[in-house]
Amino acid sequence: MPKPLTSLVFTQFISSFADNVNFFIIIGIITRQGVSNPEGYVLNIQMGFLLAYVVLAPLVGAYADRNSKSNVLLMGNLLKSIGIGMLLLGIHPIACYAVLGIGAVVYSPAKYGILTELTNSEKGLLRANALVEGTTILAILLGTVAGGILADISDTVGVITCLITYIISLLLTLLIPRLPGNKSLRYGQSSLEFFKDFKQLIRNKKARFSLIGTGAFWLTASVLRIALIAWIPANLGITDTTSQSMMIGATAIGVVASSFITSRIISVGKLYQSYVFGYLMVGFVIICAFMTSVWISAVLLFLIGVAGGIFLIPLNTMLQEVGKDLIGSGKTIAIQNFVENTLTVSGLLIFKGLVSSQLSIQLSVVFIGIILLCFIVVLSVQVGKIKKQATATAIDSESIRM
Repeated sequence: MPKPLTSLVFTQFISSFADNVNFFIIIGIITRQGVSNPEGYVLNIQMGFLLAYVVLAPLVGAYADRNSKSNVLLMGNLLKSIGIGMLLLGIHPIACYAVLGIGAVVYSPAKYGILTELTNSEKGLLRANALVEGTTILAILLGTVAGGILADISDTVGVITCLITYIISLLLTLLIPRLPGNKSLRYGQSSLEFFKDFKQLIRNKKARFSLIGTGAFWLTASVLRIALIAWIPANLGITDTTSQSMMIGATAIGVVASSFITSRIISVGKLYQSYVFGYLMVGFVIICAFMTSVWISAVLLFLIGVAGGIFLIPLNTMLQEVGKDLIGSGKTIAIQNFVENTLTVSGLLIFKGLVSSQLSIQLSVVFIGIILLCFIVVLSVQVGKIKKQATATAIDSESIRM
C-alpha cells in the first residue's frame, strides 16, 4: 500500500473503534440511570445522531472539497474528542452524542472522498474501498466488544479510553499528505447548490443505482443494530452487555471477511453485479429472526455481514468513481450520507412504530428485511440499464485505444 493510504487506514480504524466504544458506554450509562425504556431511549439518541448527517449535508460536502481532506479528518476527530470529553463533565449523554454526531458528519466526506485522490484506477479504488470498509468494520467489531466490556467495568474508564483513542487518531491524521482543496468553492453558494448537485447525481444511472443500494444497506444495518439489543435477550437469553456486544460483533466479522474476497468475486467494470448479494442478505436476516440457538444465530449474523459487505463495497466504489467527475468527491459523499441517513432515520421511525404497536421483535426484524427486499427489487429492475451503460463505456474506451 502507498504510505498515505496506510496512514488513512490507521487513523480511520482508530476513530471508528472509539465511535463504537462510546456507543456502548452511553448504553451502559443509560441502563444504570434506570430508564424505564432503555431500547427506546437509545433509539432516540441514535436518530438524533443521524439527523446531524441530514441537516449538515449541504455544508460538509463543500467543506470537504474546499479544504485539504486530511485537515477535515483532523477537525472531525477534534469534534469527536470534545463530544466524548463532555461526558467527563457530567453533561447529558444526548448532548454529548449530538456533538459526536457533528464530528462524524464532518469526518465522513473526507474519509471516503480522499480515496479518489490516493488511487488512480477503478481497481485501485475498489481495493482501497475494501480495505477501508474492512478495517472500519473490524474497528466496529473490536469497539463493540471493548465497549461492552468497558461498560460493565467503569463508565469513566470507558470515556477516558475513547478520548485517548480519538486524540491518537487525530495525531495520525498529520501523517496524511495535505493535498490542496478547491478554494474557489463558496460555502453559501455550494449549500444552495446541494439539491442541484443531488439531482445531477440522481440522473446518472450508476450513481442512482449506488445511492439506492448503499442507502438500503445502512437502513437495514442501523435498524438491525438497535433491534439486536432487544432481540438477543428475547431469543437467546443473553442479558450481559459483554456477551451481547460479542453477538453483534459476529456481523462485523462477516463484513471484515467480505473485504478480502469482494475484489475476487465482483469484477472491475461489473460492480453493479453486487446487488445479487443483497438478496442473500435479506434471506439470512429473515431466517435469523426466528433462531433460538446461539451458535446458529452467530453463524447467520456472520453470513449477513459477508453478504452485506460484498453488496456494499462495490456500490461505494462505483459512486465515488462517478461522483468525483460529476460534482466532486466530497459533495458526492455528503449527498450519499444525506440519502443513507434520511433512509436510516425513516427505518428507525418505522421500527419504533412496530415496537410501539406491540409487534414481536422477530416479526419486526422480518419487516425490516422485507423493506430491504423491496429496495433490492428496485435495483434488479435498473440493472439492465446499468449493463448497457457499462458496455457502451467499454466500447468507447476500446475505440479510443485503437
